Amino acid sequence: MTLKWYLGMTSFSLSLFAIFLNLLIFLPVFQLAFISKKSSIYVIAFFNIISDLMQLSITCFYLAASILADRYVITGHRTNALAIVFGWIFINAWYMECLVQIVMAVNRFTVITLKQKNVFTFKTTMIIFAFLISFTVGSAICTQFIADHNVMSFMFIDIDGLYSYSNFMLVSYDIVCTSTSTLCYISVFRSIRNHNKASNVQRNKSNQDVKYLFQFVFISIFYIFTWVLFELLPHIVPTNQPEWYSVVPVLVTLNCSSNSIIYLSINLEVQKSLQIPWLRKKLVGANASSTVQVLQVRAAKVV
Repeated sequence: MTLKWYLGMTSFSLSLFAIFLNLLIFLPVFQLAFISKKSSIYVIAFFNIISDLMQLSITCFYLAASILADRYVITGHRTNALAIVFGWIFINAWYMECLVQIVMAVNRFTVITLKQKNVFTFKTTMIIFAFLISFTVGSAICTQFIADHNVMSFMFIDIDGLYSYSNFMLVSYDIVCTSTSTLCYISVFRSIRNHNKASNVQRNKSNQDVKYLFQFVFISIFYIFTWVLFELLPHIVPTNQPEWYSVVPVLVTLNCSSNSIIYLSINLEVQKSLQIPWLRKKLVGANASSTVQVLQVRAAKVV
């Protein structure tokens, strides 16, 4: 077995497990977003999960499988119609991932900094995503992007005699979304610092909003690492060592896992909505134990 096979197996195993994690939170988030309509953040999270699952499906069942088989599985060729469709699905999902970063950041900026909790209503959030989906579909059509098992990563299609604007479009998405999100989060953290000087009652009211904020920030960090490395690798990796490019699908997998990992480990509402009895019992039991410890500490302080 070659190094390429082991790299393919690693990518396949990680992406398959990431798909499982995303499916695990899919129904709880859907319920919180569209049935109970708990908060607009779950509508945002739902579309983030959809984009993650699209990217993971292409990474796992096409790219990683092709690396393992050392040939283009399913499509049979590098650039036939089906391979182009797979590339379109992936880049469309990535563009949605980019725009979700802005929506998450603007959501926290509106709620925490501007203190406008009625802007991101269910109806408004759905209208925003209807527009974003239309925009990403059009952008993906204009982007020539495929998965290539020879470089064990994703790449742009170069056509002789023509200048490709695909990478320019992708970098524009990444830079605009990253800078916008960063500016929003800086403003939000400044607001939190100023808010910490307020009374305990006011701080308690904003605790939930701050928890949502940190969940979004962690998701954004994974996203930034992924696109920055994708752009840097072609400039630093020797042409005779394509194995280094296999880091990209691994980072894509980690980025697509961040949503589910964070919600499963931090978000109590998602944990309580899980329909797997043994896991739900374990999570709820752990949370109850933590609550008891906090109450005991508070009681000791009173005494």
